[in-house]
Amino acid sequence: MTLDYAEYGSGRPLLLLLGFGMSHEDALALGYVAALRDHYRLICVSPRGIGVCPAPSETSAYAMESMVADIADLLTQLGIEKALVWGYSLGAKLALGLAAWHPHCIERILLGGFERKSDFEPETDIVLTTLRQGGEAWRDLWQSLIVVPVDMARRLQAADMHALQALRRGERDWPDMLDLLKQATCPVDLYAADNCFARTDMLKMARQTGRQCEVVSNADHFSLLHCHAAPMALLKHK
Repeated sequence: MTLDYAEYGSGRPLLLLLGFGMSHEDALALGYVAALRDHYRLICVSPRGIGVCPAPSETSAYAMESMVADIADLLTQLGIEKALVWGYSLGAKLALGLAAWHPHCIERILLGGFERKSDFEPETDIVLTTLRQGGEAWRDLWQSLIVVPVDMARRLQAADMHALQALRRGERDWPDMLDLLKQATCPVDLYAADNCFARTDMLKMARQTGRQCEVVSNADHFSLLHCHAAPMALLKHK
């Protein structure tokens, strides 16, 4: 499946994968491009179902293995043998899938803000409930959680609601992230906001795999969607 992406800068390849429903343009809007383009060959990707990427409405199209294979194929097409990968939220899960199933193309991964398993009831899930209400409701939900740049707000409102619902339902069937973390052989850095819903899961997964998880104080899951100094420091430390 052909993915929509953008490249910036030059140097070591760094693949950036952001959260649920976020496109590669959001990396520009939220400050990642400005912070990283002078240090890396930054590749920002929209997964299937997002933006102008193909957006099937069947849940089966959003199996994690398929979405990860899309991204691995893109790296091959770009002639990238090994990349650093920074993933946040849903993007962290995709990055972890790359490390577990396509280790040959991964140098190191930085993962933030992801739970071990997406366990929710589709009838009451706030994401699905909001998506069923349409683009304005989806935009308004985001604006209630973080400061959303104007262009990003427009993209959220115009998103394919059926595709996003299928992606959300598909995510519920994704593998246990602890199992994938155990499979990862590359270096892995983890971080979570102190007020993130996934913090407890991430600390447990770190302990169970002999890794460390940096806890970012005075932050929540959504404030860390903006390019933040703490994960930037983890990235530049190596």
